[in-house]
This record gives sequence, structure tokens and C-alpha cells, in this order.
Amino acid sequence: MPANIIPYLDILPVELIYHILNFLDTHTILLSLRYVCKHFYVISNVFNQCKLNLNSCRKSDFYRFCRIINPLNVISLILSDDDKTPGQIGLFLSRFNLKQFNHLRSLILLEIDDSNLNVILHDLPYLFLTSLTIKSRASLTWTQQTLAYLSKILEQSSLKELTLSIWCFEIYDFVWPNQCQIEYLHISNRITFEQYCILLEQCLFLRTLIIKDVLWNDTDISVSIFYRQLNSLTLEDNRMDVFKLEQFLSLTPSLIYLKVIGMAYLIDSYRWEKILRIKLPNLNTFEFFFLSWKDVNYSFCDIESLIQPFQTSFWLENKQWAVNCDYIINPTEVMLYSVPICKTSFQYYDEANKISCSNFTKMNINQAMLDNICQLRLNLIKAINHEKSLQTPQLSTCPLFRNVTELTLDLDYKCPNTLLQSLSNIINLSTVTQVIFNLNYDIDFDLHTRTNLINIFKQTSNIQTFEICNNLSPINACTTIGDICSLIPSHIQHLKITVKNVNEMKIVFDRFKYLSSITFRFSFDTSIPSAKIIESFLNIKNDLTYKNDDSSIRVWLNHFMDDQETQFKIY
Repeated sequence: MPANIIPYLDILPVELIYHILNFLDTHTILLSLRYVCKHFYVISNVFNQCKLNLNSCRKSDFYRFCRIINPLNVISLILSDDDKTPGQIGLFLSRFNLKQFNHLRSLILLEIDDSNLNVILHDLPYLFLTSLTIKSRASLTWTQQTLAYLSKILEQSSLKELTLSIWCFEIYDFVWPNQCQIEYLHISNRITFEQYCILLEQCLFLRTLIIKDVLWNDTDISVSIFYRQLNSLTLEDNRMDVFKLEQFLSLTPSLIYLKVIGMAYLIDSYRWEKILRIKLPNLNTFEFFFLSWKDVNYSFCDIESLIQPFQTSFWLENKQWAVNCDYIINPTEVMLYSVPICKTSFQYYDEANKISCSNFTKMNINQAMLDNICQLRLNLIKAINHEKSLQTPQLSTCPLFRNVTELTLDLDYKCPNTLLQSLSNIINLSTVTQVIFNLNYDIDFDLHTRTNLINIFKQTSNIQTFEICNNLSPINACTTIGDICSLIPSHIQHLKITVKNVNEMKIVFDRFKYLSSITFRFSFDTSIPSAKIIESFLNIKNDLTYKNDDSSIRVWLNHFMDDQETQFKIY
């Protein structure tokens, strides 16, 4: 390039570059864009709106972030001890003190253990967070000290959003501060009715509440007070019958949004209109998904009778809410739900195995109906055999499920030749980042099925996580760990696999040398190796951290580490 020509990138205004950086993730900014030119290098180093997401991060990238990042430039931070990055939070805390992140506004902690949580909560009062998410492992019990720390944090007027995974018996010991400023609260477990009332009495600014369910006795409720501050309520796994739910909803008459996911006893179609008309007059959006397991043979007329109450002017003209009912023949299920489907996870059943009816004379089954679904499970052979029988041309060009990121496949029988094309007609494979494969069929002598499966997994080019569950009997099945490994795509970063012993662990390690993480799950009839054996085996490998429990070993690997990377420094 002639000396008198200035590269366009070097003359871009800093304000414009900052605007561009706001649309990029920190991985791209610090590990790619930073090295484009000197101008970008300087700007990336001082960019003070970094959103650092270390969830699913490669260990080599983790070390690079630790060397490059300036804590004062980070406004959002995600740390995770899940299966993809076990031990990450402890490793991060060995390099940083959270007090260094003075400008941090959002913090997400995933699968954190109690000791690390206490360290972090101790430092949080020195920050001014607006959003906090704590998702602990199922085995974690919140201690009195942890709850006291958390209560102190909730006194901060800056905190507006809170997400917790905490059990109802632990909330009994939790003190909600007076005049709590929280506006959004998500508790991913059940709470008691008493706790629900205390929560709303203390959180006068709460607008959105998401909980699994509310546990209460008939004597609990007496409507003497209304909590009018709440305008959005979600019950993710409701177990109240429709009569209790009616009383419960009467406490929050200002709701404009309601989502209820629950069981069969909520399918009281006539009563729902009464509840919504009288108890929730301001409601604009009502989303629901009700599921019933009954060993009863239904006809189309039976399903039509469930839909009939939703065909009044209230549903069709006033609210314009679409409702659909599916009767699944095998296994016997009845699903009554609003459209679009409000659940993010869904079990796919072929049309030949169900009877459907809607409150619209002609149901518009368009793509938007299924767009909320990001976790899909299907029986590979049953779904494919049905899809082959369809003659609708649109299915071949426009998949039913466009936004699925996590796909669970059950294999019970031999695969057909048209497996890949048929599956592509059902689901957009390019959006899938995680595959869970349940192997219920012995593939040892079936080269044809193995080849078909390998071709499918090669086509899902964006898969990062691959989980394979060997459900075959160890006595009769001939499928080996080598057969299973042959199915696994070479481009994945995270692997979860069932093994029997340390020897099979070694086979997997040697075959997939560039993985970022491996979770070894041990068969139900196999005892997990002792801590001494695990340490002896894992210490052979380069720079790794691991966690183990009663049935698995989770390992975070680093195959790109060199001596220079181990030097930690904050610029």
C-alpha cells in the first residue's frame, strides 16, 4: 500500500467504532477485532461496555480473557460451573476479586457451589448491580450465611432484576428487606402461599413474577388485600386445581399478562372464561399449556367438546386468542394449549398418532406457531416414517421447527435411507447447537444405520455439544465404546458420554483430543472410580479442572495451553 494512502479503518471515528462494538460479543472484540489494526487494538483495550460471557468458553480463551480484560471495562459478566466449564468460577476467583469490577451492572452465576457463592455475595454490596442471576446445582443447600448475604444485597436500590434457584423451605429463613426495589423476580422453584404474600407485601415495585407453583392449603387464603403492583405472572409448573387458581389469581387483579403451564385439572374450559372476565379484567395476553395423562380412548367428538367453550365471542372476537387441543394416541395424552405454543420444550408426535381440533374453523398452522420452541424431542424412526407419507411440498422447503437449539433424538429401530432429508423437513438443522442422542437400538452389526446417523450429525454443522446416552443392556448388547465414538462428530466442543470404567474414559480421551469439555456418566450398574483413581488418570492430561459426584465426572480441558498462557496479568 502506498505511504500516502490511509486505510479506511484507521480514519473511522471512535464514536462509530464504539457503536459497532455494542453489537458484538466480547469474544469477537477481544480475540478477533482487536487484532485487525493498531487503531482497533487501542480502542478494544479501552472499550468500557464489555459483556463478558464465559459460559461454554474454551479454557484457552478463558486464560486469554484473563490476561486481556480490564475489570473496569466490564458491565456484564457470566460465570459457569456447568458441565461445559466445571471449576471455572473457582479459577476465575483465583485471578480476580469481584470488587475490581466497579462498573459491573449484570452478573449471572450458573451451577455455582456454596463456597464460591459466599465469596461472591460477600463482595456484591460494594457494586451497584441492576441484575443478578444465581442458578445453583440441584444438590446445593443455601446456608444461613448465604441467605443473609443475599438479603443484604436486596437492600440496594439499584437492583431491579433477580433470578434465583432456591427451595421453598430455604425461603422460610430468607428476610425480604423493607421496600425492596426489585421489579422482576424469577424463582425457579415452588414457594408457599405465605411466602408469596410476604414477597408481594415487601416488593411494592414488583411488576413481573415467574415461579413454578404456589403451595397452599384451603385455610390459607382469605382475600382481604390485593397486590395491584403485579402486572405479569408466570406459573411454570402449576399444580393448583382451577378452583384454587381462581382464588389465587383474584389477589392480583391488575395482571395484563398471564402464563400457566400445568396439569390436567386445569382443563375446565368453561370456568376459564369466567375467571378471565371477572377476576382479571385488564388481561391482554393469556398463554397456557395444559397436559393430561389418561388411559382413555378419545374420539374427535371428545376433543371437539374440549375446544367448544373456547369458540365463544370472548375468545374469538374480543380477545382473538387461538386455542388448540391434541389427543396423542400412544402414549395417551391430551394437550390443550394457546397458539403460538408458549412452552420452550416440546415432544414431537406425528399426525398419524394424534387427533387435533382448534377453536378456529380453519387453523392456520404457520411457522410462528412453533417459533418459541427451542428444545425438541422426537422419536427418530416414527417421525421419519410419518414424514415420508406426507405429500405436502411446503414441508420439504420450510421446516416445521425453525428455532430449535437443543435436539433430543430417540433411536429404537433401524434407520431408513431417507433419514437425513426427512429430518431436515421437520427441523432446521442449522440452528441446532446441542444434540442429545438416546441409543436404544444395538448398532453393532448395523453398518447402514451407523452410516445414516454419521451423515446426520455431519450436517448439523453448528453443533457444539453432543450427548450420547447408551441405554442398552450391558449383558445382551454388542455395541462397544468404539461404535459409539464413531457416531460423534469431530467438530464438537463439548461431549457427554456413558462409560463403564477408566479404560473407556481413556479411549474417549485419546479419540477426541481437541474437546473443550467431557462429562463421563457411569452406567447405573457401574460404580464410579475412586477419587484416587480419578486423580491418577486425570493428572496425566494437560491443564484440566474437574468436578465429580455420585454418577459422573465433569472435566474442563485445555489442549492449547503453553507456558506463556499461564502468566496472568491485568493491563
